Amino acid sequence: MQKLLKISGVINAISLITLILFLGVQLPSFGMWFYRWQYDVNDTYEVVNMEPDDLHEVTRHMIRYMQGREPDLQIMTTVGGEDRYFFSEIEIRHMIDVYDLFAVGLIIQNILIALFLLTLGLFLFKGREHLRWLFRSWQIVSAVKILALLTLVIVIAINWHHAFVVFHEIFFDNDYWILDTRVDLLINIVPYPFFITISAFIGGFFALGLVALYAVSTVLLRRGAKR
Repeated sequence: MQKLLKISGVINAISLITLILFLGVQLPSFGMWFYRWQYDVNDTYEVVNMEPDDLHEVTRHMIRYMQGREPDLQIMTTVGGEDRYFFSEIEIRHMIDVYDLFAVGLIIQNILIALFLLTLGLFLFKGREHLRWLFRSWQIVSAVKILALLTLVIVIAINWHHAFVVFHEIFFDNDYWILDTRVDLLINIVPYPFFITISAFIGGFFALGLVALYAVSTVLLRRGAKR
């Protein structure tokens, strides 16, 4: 039984930690607050020659598309005083790939939620005296992930551009993600600084989640030891 609880504890911890990572990705990716912030910081309205309300509507449409709440990406808007479709054909092809990534991520997320609840239910069913195995798993796995995250941050910081390219080569099997700032509006609303900031946000959010989980599990283990 102890072996089963240990395995369940590790599965629970990995599921919970990965869900924290997914939440860190979704908050800025699907949050208008993040895009508005970055548009102001990067002078995006001037770069793409669009009124804020028009660009915000395009962005909301793009977010809904990535969430699977819009059937297609194309949207008519006004750029430089002229009516036109915002996204070019190559941008649409790339965003289809982005949508596919989020769709797969949603499936994985649902599986992780199920695993987390099932393993948590097992510990609750077995009684409070067995929860120490769960808390120990949270503590160990979060500590390992903190070290792994620090290593990854160092590697990325050494050569951000290379890490950016490697990321796209891993998750995309084509070169549609290579856009031209002179003709493609998408790369102008989410330029290089945008990706640096969103990566920092995700990394920071994930780090805070890991530290919080480690701290909570440590406190719970100490309280259990005093009883």
